[in-house]
Amino acid sequence: MKTFNQYITEMKRPRWEVPAEPGSIPAPEGKVKLYHQTSAKNLTNIRKQGIKLSHAKGYEGPKAIYASPPDSKNRGFYGPAHSTPTAEFHVDKDDYSAPFVRKDEVPAKDITAHKEWHATVRYIDADPELRRAVEAGEHDDLMKQGKNDKFAKAVRFVKKRAKAAKK
Repeated sequence: MKTFNQYITEMKRPRWEVPAEPGSIPAPEGKVKLYHQTSAKNLTNIRKQGIKLSHAKGYEGPKAIYASPPDSKNRGFYGPAHSTPTAEFHVDKDDYSAPFVRKDEVPAKDITAHKEWHATVRYIDADPELRRAVEAGEHDDLMKQGKNDKFAKAVRFVKKRAKAAKK
């Protein structure tokens, strides 16, 4: 059995995976797949705490958990899930009445967080030559585009993941 300190250490360890392509995992029987799109900062908190009705702001209507099923082009309310910070999750069909999730909370363990730069990492990973070039530093110039640039984040992630794998 793990001690609490071992558990905390494990939780703080970086995870060197990006989630599967948004929408690629089918909804289980009796469930509906939903996207909740938000800011990158909020998505980071959602990954840790889940989506809670108590945190809803109600900017665009009543205070509620807003979500939508992806359309035929894999878009949510605010755009494509691969280029808009998106929390993907499934709820029982009875717990959804467009555009509201009729629950007080969607637990973090049930959410897949999609960030803009994940699509770039998947693109790099799909091409072994490109991945080796990024790991070798041939595209480090992209990191100069700024800390928050999606290409800079993807290149930084791939390089750090390669370095961690060598340890």
